[in-house]
Order: sequence, then structure tokens, then C-alpha cells
Amino acid sequence: MGKRRSFKVCNKIWQMNYLIVVAGGRGERMGLGFNKVFAKLGGRPLIYWTLAVFEKSKSIDKIIISAGTEDIEKIKKLIKKYKFKKVRDVIGASFSRQESTFVILDTLKKQLKKGDLVGVHNAANPFVSKAEIAEVFKNAKRYGAALLAQAARDTVKISNGQGKVAQTPLRQYCWYAQTPQVATFANLFKAHKAAKAQKFTGTDDAQLLERVAIKPKIVPCSHMNFKITFPQDLVMANYILKTWAE
Repeated sequence: MGKRRSFKVCNKIWQMNYLIVVAGGRGERMGLGFNKVFAKLGGRPLIYWTLAVFEKSKSIDKIIISAGTEDIEKIKKLIKKYKFKKVRDVIGASFSRQESTFVILDTLKKQLKKGDLVGVHNAANPFVSKAEIAEVFKNAKRYGAALLAQAARDTVKISNGQGKVAQTPLRQYCWYAQTPQVATFANLFKAHKAAKAQKFTGTDDAQLLERVAIKPKIVPCSHMNFKITFPQDLVMANYILKTWAE
């Protein structure tokens, strides 16, 4: 890792913004037989598009990638080929996305200040915009935590666990969580540490923050910022790429 930059602005040490890109998936739901981050999108690996927007973003200082051990060298070659200068390391993923994120946070704890911001982003979300990145980091700085999310377009039903409707929440209060999800290092590490101690596995980082009484600010994002999970998503992604502008 490079030396820490230290600037003084109005007698305050400059805040660092880190991004953890989680790329440890196996692509089983895509049926590819390999990690979906290497699936071709516009003639280049999917992960290229994800990294490219953060490389160009003025909101991001350093990037760390979590990847399966079998993919590390391949990702390093891709980083070198496309000259992604903000990527500082590629760390072997653990048995789950959550554990992989915790390992990186634990590795960074000696380098980061409590108020530094850390975002977590799915490698398979290639269409987040630079404007959305800037907005979610700005709100995380103000509120201590924030996430990008899409306003629900459909009515959401809560089931009773037996296939029957138990509740219909008001749609104006429903959001589809996306990434990046960002928090101060202190808040994110606290949330992950508590989840690990309690052996709790959440669906995203925002849920872990909620469990330690930290309520992330919702920052609206485009419906183009979605996670590529199924084969049809890749078809849609190739279509979006033809007209997408950051």
C-alpha cells in the first residue's frame, strides 16, 4: 500500500475515501461456469466497466478488490492492462461477501481514521454514475452512513412465511437497495464487528449498520444501477451500454 496522503485544509486533515469492490462470486445463477465479473460486456470484462467509473470518480481515493483466490491473478492482469491506478490491492475473498468485507476492514484499521469513508460496491453493478457516487459519499460524510437505492416501482408484499400476504407497505416508503453503500470507517467496522461477534449474516452492509442503531441515508439512484445476476441481466446490460453516459 502507498504512503498515506496528508493534506491540511482549514487546519483539518484531508479525509480519505476508500472503496471495497466485492468480486468473489462464482456466477452460478448466470450458468457461466466462471465468475460473472469476467463475462463479456461491450467486448470487455464486466468488471472493467465497474472499475472504470470509480477510476474516473473524484470521490474515490483508493480501491481494494475482494476476489476468489483463483481469480486474483486474472484481475491483477486486467488492472495492469487497463491502467487502473486507484486499485491498491486485490485480497482473497473469504467464505462469504460479509466476511470478505470484514477481513478488508480489519486489514485497513491501522491505516484509516475513524472519519474516513469506506464504500462497498458489487463488482457486478457496472452502471453507477459518477454523480451518484459523489452524492452517496457526500451524504455518508454528513450522516455517517448512506446507500444508493431505487424508488420501488411495483407494489411490495410482505409474506407470512407460508406464501400468504401478511402486509402491504406503502410504496412511497419502499426502496430497492443498491451499491455503493458507504459509511465512516468507525461506523462500518463497528457494524461488521458486531455482526461477526453475534454470528449474524445480513443481506447487505446497510442492514448491519441498522443493527447497531446507525440509520443510513437513502440516496436515490437510477434504475440502471442494478446488479447483474441472471443471463437476461447481461442482455439488458449490453443494450444499456450502447446508450449509457456516466
